[in-house]
Amino acid sequence: MTTASLFGKLKEHELEMNRLKVQESEDKHVRNIALKAAKNKKKQDSSDESEEENLSLLSKKFSKFLKRNRNKESNKQRY
Repeated sequence: MTTASLFGKLKEHELEMNRLKVQESEDKHVRNIALKAAKNKKKQDSSDESEEENLSLLSKKFSKFLKRNRNKESNKQRY
């Protein structure tokens, strides 16, 4: 193997190692973003829970409203 071909192979290996380092750093950056999104998701979970509670309360009140109106309609039909 000549010194020129050895030098070329070493340069090629060095470039490949640099490319892998850049790719790893990009992967780590993407993971950090995913972790930040997970933190925000906890805040959304609490707001989702309150929305579910509100929806539950609304449905209960609506069902009571329907029951009251059914009774009024049946009383009107009797008279």
